[in-house]
Amino acid sequence: MSATKLAGLLVVDKPAGPTSHDVVKRVRARLQARAGHAGTLDPQATGVLLVCVGAATRLSKFLQAHDKVYEGVVQLGWATDTYDAEGVATTESQQPPELSEELVEAALQDFVGDLEQVPPVYSAKKINGEPSYRRARRGEEVTPKAVSVRVHSIQLLALEGDRIHVRVHCGAGTYVRTLAHDLGQALGCPAHLAALRRVSSGPFGIEGALPWDDLERGDGSDVAARVLPPEEMLPEWPAVIVNEEGATRVAHGGALEPNCIIDRRDGSSGRGALELKDGGGWVRVLEAGGHMLAAAELNPGGVLQPRVVLT
Repeated sequence: MSATKLAGLLVVDKPAGPTSHDVVKRVRARLQARAGHAGTLDPQATGVLLVCVGAATRLSKFLQAHDKVYEGVVQLGWATDTYDAEGVATTESQQPPELSEELVEAALQDFVGDLEQVPPVYSAKKINGEPSYRRARRGEEVTPKAVSVRVHSIQLLALEGDRIHVRVHCGAGTYVRTLAHDLGQALGCPAHLAALRRVSSGPFGIEGALPWDDLERGDGSDVAARVLPPEEMLPEWPAVIVNEEGATRVAHGGALEPNCIIDRRDGSSGRGALELKDGGGWVRVLEAGGHMLAAAELNPGGVLQPRVVLT
């Protein structure tokens, strides 16, 4: 596939240091193709960064909605203005109280479930159309509004003196930095997030990610070989396979008639296309060879309407 036609998903293991945009620029340079990330990682955070390539950048919004799993280290003793190790200390250094694993685990459980979370002042959360961190850096007073987030689970991995190692499974938009800050308050000691690694985003885990050195040193063909095709980007969605008439309709954004569909496949979530007959779901539209043509919404009455066309 030529660089101009290359489309899909590159899962990158981002190191500490580069911004998410730095990674995207490197991907663009290696592949000579359009690219964009599907969910920012802070510069000092590491791990899974999803980079959409070519026409598949149109699917980015769906990937951003995925649950995430992180492993992080909460440092007790002082808080910072960014809630992580990059910020300026906002408290005097304090000796943490004596903590047991049972006490820490009990405190962590208070942060599981549906929460109203206030994002850090230094975050990409937009206020009147501008990222909060830009306003803060100009010295403006910034008061981010609380947002609803979901934390599915928090597991205590280790308690090592003044450092708490945790594994967090959370919904999109959750700030682990804020969890670290708030955990410190719950334990009666200021705290910040000392380290963070994203180990998965939706179905894409760190074990399948492209190492940074391979992105830095590999040539375009090596990197292109690691790009997952669009039909593998949303495996949880059910799929329909269309005939040539259906493919033509999709290319022009037209609704798919039942006679255009020659087969159906369940998604990895177990949800089947036929289960969506009352509307309100998304479906991958594939041509006979298995390549993804579009993301379609199943409207009431069973009409499939392409919304994101990749051809």
